[in-house]
Amino acid sequence: MLMIDSEIKAAMQSGELEIKNFDEVSLQAASYDGRVGARALIGGADLEMDVAKSRSLTIRPGDFILLTTREKFKLSDNLAGNLGLRSYYGRKGLVLLAGLQIDPGFEGHLVIGGYNAAPRKLVLDYEAPFVTIEFHRLSAAVETPYVSGEEQKRGEIPRIDKDYLRTLETQSLSDVANELRALAKSVNAMQTQLKFYVMLIVGTFLAVVGFGLASLLK
Repeated sequence: MLMIDSEIKAAMQSGELEIKNFDEVSLQAASYDGRVGARALIGGADLEMDVAKSRSLTIRPGDFILLTTREKFKLSDNLAGNLGLRSYYGRKGLVLLAGLQIDPGFEGHLVIGGYNAAPRKLVLDYEAPFVTIEFHRLSAAVETPYVSGEEQKRGEIPRIDKDYLRTLETQSLSDVANELRALAKSVNAMQTQLKFYVMLIVGTFLAVVGFGLASLLK
């Protein structure tokens, strides 16, 4: 059963649901908006970024990212969550690459995967709401609740995810555009040279033909 705002608050009061760094503004009619957290990593990069310090994260066209939520969640064995991207960022070209379900028993900061499919850079401000989470009450507690890793509990990006993302050799759309422009310039230069050689060959041919005709007319 999908939980509405009052049920989410009641679950927090009873201890069934914990949301550390809870923001009242993020509580919606039937969901909660997770905010941009402190840690982020862009595909192909070696350094993990401190978004809390820089206050924003810039995602170039074509970049893959991993990003933590500001909030830390803890779900009881009879609660599950569904994850989605806020439409505001979807319209800007951000694509959500994370799993859509938060399993019963989960504890930790969410690690969100994303991809900037837009032809322009996208800026995410620290603590800006960017994902929406629906909570569902199950008919009964599950037998095998999810066991979270210690890294996510501490708000860190798991090493296995970081190692994978760092191996991605991604090329942004802006890089592709720059290469296409460079290629176009090369093609234009080749066309100019080709025109010169064609004109030279035609001129030489005409000169030879003209010399031959002049010789015949003597």
